[in-house]
Amino acid sequence: MASYQASLLITYVETYLERMVENMSESENQRSENLDENLEEVRLTVKEAAKYIDESPGVVRNWLRELKSHIPTIQGENGYHYFDKPALERLLLIRKLSREQNYSIKQIEYHFATGGKGVKPEPNPEVSDLILKDLQVIKDKLELQEQFNQVLVKQLEKQQQHIEHQQKQISDYLNKRDEQFLLAFQESRQAEQELAANQKKKGIFSWLFSDK
Repeated sequence: MASYQASLLITYVETYLERMVENMSESENQRSENLDENLEEVRLTVKEAAKYIDESPGVVRNWLRELKSHIPTIQGENGYHYFDKPALERLLLIRKLSREQNYSIKQIEYHFATGGKGVKPEPNPEVSDLILKDLQVIKDKLELQEQFNQVLVKQLEKQQQHIEHQQKQISDYLNKRDEQFLLAFQESRQAEQELAANQKKKGIFSWLFSDK
């Protein structure tokens, strides 16, 4: 008995939920139909326009930035862009070109610029172009390496000049010290010789004039 009542309760809840979902879908469809009917007077924000075309606001802002001249928005006194029927139709076309036909932004821009007469193909790089691009990268790196080498050589030259200057200063100092030492030695030697000569003369005079 309890199992039967539980089954009835589950069936009732499922039926109730199904009716709620149907009512919500009908309400959503009704709002969409009302919006389509009133597009002549509607002014949608970026967020509302994105919801209307089933895109994210970020994508719509990017389209507005890249394809601004091809999206006829209405700019309000506050500086914001609003979308009326022509602008929404243009967004729907952009979405179709982007999502269904895989157009790039440049291709979409070319499509509008030519009145939809053609699609500017995206250039496919040839093998030679890729090789040239790689060679250019290598050339740029070699030029940077050459510049670095030149700077390094200049730094080494400056360092070598500094070392040579220091060595010259040390050599001059040692030579001057040796000269001063030699001069002092010579003066000391001369003084000793003069002292010895004076003492010798004094000894001779003392012997000559001494009492015998």
